[in-house]
Amino acid sequence: MEEERRTQAKAEESGQAAAREQQRDRAGLLRDLVSEMQRSTDVSTFFLQFVAARTGIHATDIKVLSLLSRLGPLNASRIADLSGLTTGAITFVLDRLEKLGYARRVRSAKDRRVVLMELNPEALAGGFGNYFMRMAEITVEAASLLTDEQLDLIVHFTQNLNARAEEALQEMKNDGM
Repeated sequence: MEEERRTQAKAEESGQAAAREQQRDRAGLLRDLVSEMQRSTDVSTFFLQFVAARTGIHATDIKVLSLLSRLGPLNASRIADLSGLTTGAITFVLDRLEKLGYARRVRSAKDRRVVLMELNPEALAGGFGNYFMRMAEITVEAASLLTDEQLDLIVHFTQNLNARAEEALQEMKNDGM
């Protein structure tokens, strides 16, 4: 009976130790995740600054082009909302992009009164578009090491993280931070 109790106590201790170890492992993984996300943000920022310096285009202009590339044609107020800039500042950015030939103003097919800004793909084909193509290639190369299930998990995680970050940013803006 005593032997049985000791065996059970050892099993419980072992289970508790394993749970503590798993918790430590998870905490360590979460620290690593946050650190790698910060590193990713740093690399992205430095990349953007590098491209801006090499091409003579403002980093803000490149981010607006990125929005147009991901989301398609947008009006100035939507670009301002997404970027956090004022509509006046965005008008200045859009004027610069149009003057450089990277984007153009077009009338909305749904409502001719609405003016949208769209990318000029021909202008982006060379020049700084090559920098972004290289980063896309690196992403595809890294993803080639993953199974479809792992890739799906990462895509869903990143979508969830981005949605939460966008919500938090909007909350901070609304709170006057």
